[in-house]
Amino acid sequence: MKTKIFATFALLASMLLVGCGKKPCEKHQWGKWETTKEATCTVVGEQTRKCTVCGEKETKEIALKEHTWDEGRVTQEATCSVPGKKVYTCTVCHEATKEEVILAEHDLQPVEHAQGEGEVAEEIKKCSKDAYYQFSFSAADANAQLNNASDKKSDGYVKLSKQVAADGTGTASYVEYKIYSPAALKGRFWIDITGNTSGIWDRTSKSGSQALYYTYNDTTTNINTWKNKVELNGVEVDFDNAKYNLNGTEIPFAELEYADFGTLASSSGATISVPMPEMNLNEGVNTLKFTRLTGYAFNMHSFTFKTILEA
Repeated sequence: MKTKIFATFALLASMLLVGCGKKPCEKHQWGKWETTKEATCTVVGEQTRKCTVCGEKETKEIALKEHTWDEGRVTQEATCSVPGKKVYTCTVCHEATKEEVILAEHDLQPVEHAQGEGEVAEEIKKCSKDAYYQFSFSAADANAQLNNASDKKSDGYVKLSKQVAADGTGTASYVEYKIYSPAALKGRFWIDITGNTSGIWDRTSKSGSQALYYTYNDTTTNINTWKNKVELNGVEVDFDNAKYNLNGTEIPFAELEYADFGTLASSSGATISVPMPEMNLNEGVNTLKFTRLTGYAFNMHSFTFKTILEA
C-alpha cells in the first residue's frame, strides 16, 4: 500500500513541474574537463565533463599524439649516384614507420686535362666512385670574345649590352667560351647572373632561362619577348621544348619565374644561379656562345656544368 502511495505522489510531483514550465536543468553548469582516456600516437584520447546541476555528461576526443621516431636504420646503402633508404620506427607504438631517401656525397678529384689555347675550363673534377663530372670556370678568366667596346670583361663578370635593331638587323653582343671535356658528356649548365637595370629585374616574370630566354609580361604597358640565343658547337639550344625539374615537378622553361631561383633585386649586385636545358659536350674542345638579341643588358658571372657520363 505504501509503495502505491509513494508512486502516486512522484507522478503528481512530476506533473506539477511540467505544468509550471520548469525543467530539471534549464542551463548546464559545466565542471572542468577531465581526461578519461590518454591519447597516444595510435589511440584517440577522451575527455569528459559533468554538469554540476543535473549530472549530464559531455565527451570530446583528444587528437593523436605525434610519433616519436628512433634514430633510423639504413635499409639500402646510398652511393653518390644511386639513392639509398633509411627507415625510422616510432618508439611508442613500434608500428608506424617513415622512409627517408639518402644520397652519399661525391668524392670529387681534379682531372688532368689539356689546357691549350681556347680550352678554358678552369677546373674539372670527377667523382672517384662514379662517372660524375663537374666543370667550373669564371667569366673573368674565360676566353671571352666581345664584339663592341661598351661590353666589358672585368670584376668577375662579362656584360652583354648591345642588341640587334628593331628590324632584326645589326650585330648583337656575344660572348664565346671554349670548353675542354675529357669525354662525351651530357649535363646541365648553371649560370650565375646579376641584374643591373632598375625596375626590371626584380619584377615577377615568366621566363625560359631568365636573361637567357625571357618572356616578360608587363600589364601596365605591353608584352615584350626577350630572347637571347645560346649555342653549343654551333647548334642553338632548344629552350622552347625544354623542361626543368623543380622540386620534383617538370616545368617548361617558359613558365619558370625568378622566384623559383631566388629574388634578384634591381641594382643590388645580388647574384642568382639559373639553369639551362641539358646539353651534350663532345670529347675535346667545345664552343659555348651566348648572343644577346633583345631585352636589357645582363652580367654573367661564373658557370658550372654538372653531368653524369652517359653509358
